[in-house]
Amino acid sequence: MATSAFLLREFFHLSFLRLLSLRLAGRAYAVKGGICLRFFHDSPRLSEDMDLDAAPGIRPDTLAKGVDAVLNGGALMGHLAPRGVSRLRVTKPKQTGVTQRWKVALETPGGPVGTKIEFSRRANQIPFTDGTPNPQILLAHGIMPFAARFYDGPEMLRQKVMAMAAPSRNATRDLFDLHQLFHFRQVSALTLKELDSKILRAAAQKAASFSFEDFQSQVVPYLAEEMIGAYRAASAYKSLQDQVITTLQKALR
Repeated sequence: MATSAFLLREFFHLSFLRLLSLRLAGRAYAVKGGICLRFFHDSPRLSEDMDLDAAPGIRPDTLAKGVDAVLNGGALMGHLAPRGVSRLRVTKPKQTGVTQRWKVALETPGGPVGTKIEFSRRANQIPFTDGTPNPQILLAHGIMPFAARFYDGPEMLRQKVMAMAAPSRNATRDLFDLHQLFHFRQVSALTLKELDSKILRAAAQKAASFSFEDFQSQVVPYLAEEMIGAYRAASAYKSLQDQVITTLQKALR
């Protein structure tokens, strides 16, 4: 369920993104993954970490300076202090030309709340979209609207199917995210026609491999409060799973 730690992380991610978007104004980057789905595509699933892509035109040292300036700046702490955060402990365990990662611990009276910010540098240009995070989420956190760059529904759908098909990945959240994109955001399944049939077939097989127990342990604890009850029953999960598999299989025809 959406605990206070999850809500504090979400407030931090929004506050960080707001300040970062000013630092990276005019540059090609995009929020991706669960944070993208949550902030820009109305997903009820919360995320522990924030993942972004950076275009090859953003130099690693330029990006590092921008992120460091936000994390170490007074503006971010000005947002966080009223929420009970006394300081941020920041480490940079990985800084390469391909991946740049920051680990952040938000120090609170109840103990540290950890999160991660990770940039992946794409070889090609990024098909980003400009927009404002979900107004209801911003209102709930008391944050004024701001513009940032993210991936639109069709691009997120492509990325999620490819993630589902990857042999090295076994994340039940991908199944939930695909269901959200197909049936709540109504992203056209015609997008899938662009993908190789081997990818679609592997994604459908992976979707069928997840159990109700996997879903309960890996997805339900990350759902917003109002959504948890809808997925407690095994029948509700089976319906979700069947709908995703059917949509993937139809794209193969």
